[in-house]
Amino acid sequence: MPSLTPAPLAIILFQPDLADRPDRRSAIDLAHELQRAGAAVDVVAPMGGGPLRAELDPTVGQIDLAKRHAATSPLALARVVAERQPALLAVPREVVWVGRLALWLARSKAPLVVLTGEVKADLAAIRAAAPRSG
Repeated sequence: MPSLTPAPLAIILFQPDLADRPDRRSAIDLAHELQRAGAAVDVVAPMGGGPLRAELDPTVGQIDLAKRHAATSPLALARVVAERQPALLAVPREVVWVGRLALWLARSKAPLVVLTGEVKADLAAIRAAAPRSG
């Protein structure tokens, strides 16, 4: 008998790096907030190292694309999107083109949410873009 429990909302947060900057720190806070709300969250970065990596809760997925820059990441990000099939992809404004290209390459219909760097605004945007169950 199939389970009646719905799968958690799957979200990928793509970051150009995990440097200790206010907008990156906001994305990490957002990942924790989404995880506490029951979403399955993966933080994806071209290079997974950086000061903020240690800040991530172990229950938040961490994916290192093994790329030097965000500009060289679209195909690797597309592979992650195709494999994980997230309900949505969230990216900061500066790399929106990477997210769009990755979704196109993965042939994914997942919505793209542009992160502003403000946890409350980003959480509201993600909730608005998330598919409705039912």
